[in-house]
Amino acid sequence: MYLRVTKEVSALQQANHENILRVYGWSEWEGSVAVVTELMRGRNLRFLLGDDRVPLRPVLRLRICTEIATGIAYIHNIGETKRLTHGDLKPENILLTADLHCKIGDFGGARVIKRTTTRATTSTDSLRHKQQITLVYAAPERLRQISCRPKKEQDTYSYGLIVHGVLSREGPDDFCADERRFVKAILRGERPDCQTIDEQEETLVEPDREIYQVLRSLMERCWQDLPSDRPEMFRVRDDLQSLMEKPTMSSVTQAVTAAQKKLRLFSTPDSNNNCLTLSRFNCRTRTFRAGKQYLSKLNPSRIERLCLDPSVISHI
Repeated sequence: MYLRVTKEVSALQQANHENILRVYGWSEWEGSVAVVTELMRGRNLRFLLGDDRVPLRPVLRLRICTEIATGIAYIHNIGETKRLTHGDLKPENILLTADLHCKIGDFGGARVIKRTTTRATTSTDSLRHKQQITLVYAAPERLRQISCRPKKEQDTYSYGLIVHGVLSREGPDDFCADERRFVKAILRGERPDCQTIDEQEETLVEPDREIYQVLRSLMERCWQDLPSDRPEMFRVRDDLQSLMEKPTMSSVTQAVTAAQKKLRLFSTPDSNNNCLTLSRFNCRTRTFRAGKQYLSKLNPSRIERLCLDPSVISHI
């Protein structure tokens, strides 16, 4: 429990980027551990895609996929001496601001790689601990060997499935609900059904049709069976950023506004209070759950340890 929290905080604090969730620190009290992050009022991508009342125009879907790709490309190449692999990319881990900008979070399964002139070495001992993995978003090579080290090509595969969900608003396992049969189907080379995407594309005109065609092509390249056949995420990012230059700013703003009108944003008890939500760890179920308490509301005597980035203490 303690190891996962501190590992996640350490990984996120190394990734300073507009499409990576900002982590301020962590806290601990009897029976609970918490990661202290910026408040994401748009909840997460799973919540957005699952609410059919929220319209998602093609240009907004493009922006979502572009920002996710930008965040992944960043962590894959943080600097000249290291890179970060997420290891558990899925819609639940793509968090949204009130303006529906995307930030990648939940780095509990992340792995930091230090680059040397001769080889890459890991700075974590992740293989000694139970790995964090979501089967329906896991790459085939990881399904074949769950204990294999997370690699950036596996993030690319997961990204392809996320793009499928953004276009279809369906889960990757909808074509095969049974988990065991799903895994066997993926290992046989099968992929999620694209009928919904095809039907939507037929109703579109340019430039929206081009958006769907580009996203679908990238999706299929990303979920290739062989890791070597998948594109580098910085190339995916560059292709999508080039496409994002075509729509007008007003069309993007209109798409966001249309979605916001139907989206239920996460609200705090006091909208004027810049407090931070605590994601509390439940020791019994060994899962994180959203707490109803806020850092500014907690009695400090309940907190055994509170480790925060000094630069953000003034926000609390």
